[in-house]
Amino acid sequence: MFYTWVDDKEKLEETLGLLTSSSPALWGRMDAQQMVEHLILLYDISNKKKETPILTPEKYLYKSQAFLRSEELMPKNFVAKFLPIDPIPYTYTSLEEAISKLFYSLDSFDSYWKGREEETLNHPVFGKLNKELWDRVHNKHIHHHFLQFALIK
Repeated sequence: MFYTWVDDKEKLEETLGLLTSSSPALWGRMDAQQMVEHLILLYDISNKKKETPILTPEKYLYKSQAFLRSEELMPKNFVAKFLPIDPIPYTYTSLEEAISKLFYSLDSFDSYWKGREEETLNHPVFGKLNKELWDRVHNKHIHHHFLQFALIK
């Protein structure tokens, strides 16, 4: 079962405290700071700060959302079609600054969805999502990357 990271900022902060700029990834091409900035990017999409088209063909969205609703883990070397093959350059000057921005993005996420829980915003893979499904995306996504950097087991 996935931990509800979006509802427990204290646990999220504690777990991110284990991450250093030299923490090795068990798979993938991102380093620690790129991973945190990648999490921020998804929060920006879910806060309506960045808009994205739905890239999954309509006929596959049901299956895609069924995966999202499941307890199934994201595949280890999954590369989303909307992301470049090589990690993008840093946006922030340090891992600490990126982590701080991640918490700001999480607060923005909470503020954006307050009173809008049933509205929907596009996710490029999962389609139109309401607050509950965006929570699932973030919890599953954070879990995936915390496994990637051995922050959880």
